[in-house]
Amino acid sequence: MKRINFIISVFILATLFSSCRLSRDLAYFQDIEQEQSLFGVPEKVPEYRIRPLDNLYVSILTQDPEVNQLYNPSQGADNYFSGTQQMSAGLPSQYINGYQVEPDGSITFSILGTIPVAGLTLIEAQNRIKSKALEFLEDPMVKVKILSFKVNVTGEVRNPGLFYNYQGKLTVLDAISMANGITDYAKVNKVHVIRQEKFSTKTYNLDLTSKKVFESEAFYLQPDDLVYVPPGKFKNTGMNSQNLSVTLSALSTVLIAISYFLR
Repeated sequence: MKRINFIISVFILATLFSSCRLSRDLAYFQDIEQEQSLFGVPEKVPEYRIRPLDNLYVSILTQDPEVNQLYNPSQGADNYFSGTQQMSAGLPSQYINGYQVEPDGSITFSILGTIPVAGLTLIEAQNRIKSKALEFLEDPMVKVKILSFKVNVTGEVRNPGLFYNYQGKLTVLDAISMANGITDYAKVNKVHVIRQEKFSTKTYNLDLTSKKVFESEAFYLQPDDLVYVPPGKFKNTGMNSQNLSVTLSALSTVLIAISYFLR
């Protein structure tokens, strides 16, 4: 009986050790040497160009409070631009008060009229709106930001969800951090970024264990990107081993009890 208990105990321990992942399997940038300098990476942040149906924050400020109220119905929206925000119940208030780009690529203002902005960068759109505003307003200050910059982070992350970004740039590492990081089952050497382009859907495979991830076109995310962290082979093994360990532990307890009563 003692031999049987010993064998079961050894088997439980072997099963537990076989299911454990080494911490290095989850480590980022495994090929970066200590104090190594990386020149030229990551590359310059790609400039986003406005698309139809985008939602824009447009602020037009002058020395006239009445004019400011006309063009800035949601005062205080700048508070949202300090970081990122996860979408939960409902939309952020400044999103509702934003200017949606029409299918023809234009946005419409009171007094200023219709201004085409599709295909422009945010700076170009800001300058175009300011140029139009100068025809009616004295010394206006114009600011343009994109409100519909959202990414979906799913898979083996601790808090999957849809996240809004107001910083103007967002990396795949930022997105994973917004989701509170990876789980113990994540396959970090093959993270997928799925991007909807004009006529197709493009998929990028990113290896977060390598410094080469900085060179990927998908290192900087674009609005509506999907970031998927797949599970590694250890996930099923770990779950099965846990169930098996519980079963063997129960069996061992029963055998010990039987051994005690048969003495």
